[in-house]
Amino acid sequence: MSNKAIYKNHTNITGETIDVSRRQKRYFELAKNIAYNSSYNRLRHGAVLVKGGSVINASCNKDNFSSFGTRFRGPDMGHGTHHAELGSIVGIARSVTSGSDVYVCRVNKQEQFRSSKPCKMCHDVLKHVGVKRVYYTTDNGNVKMYKL
Repeated sequence: MSNKAIYKNHTNITGETIDVSRRQKRYFELAKNIAYNSSYNRLRHGAVLVKGGSVINASCNKDNFSSFGTRFRGPDMGHGTHHAELGSIVGIARSVTSGSDVYVCRVNKQEQFRSSKPCKMCHDVLKHVGVKRVYYTTDNGNVKMYKL
């Protein structure tokens, strides 16, 4: 299995395209602004953790090792890196993450949203900490959502 295949290891869950509310657009704009802080220049992801209409935490992806993320990867998958979704929940009590929503986006150099469906590691981590719904951007400018 090549590294490229490992990187694109997504779940087979397909989200449903949704109409985005004004509030949700604000969450995605915040995630987009956070993504610009990424130290990983190839792919800039941002994630915002929201519960009860309040932003709890936000994070971008980094090219750093994540011991917490590695716990959710198979032994043949290599080490876990700091994905935006991971950063948004690390250090937050499970009582807070349980029942929350996460908004994830990826932006390209033209400042357009690109596909940001969480990888299997992030999906498993979000499920483990009790996140209720995942909203993510797609290549065609839509937003999809799936429930955990």
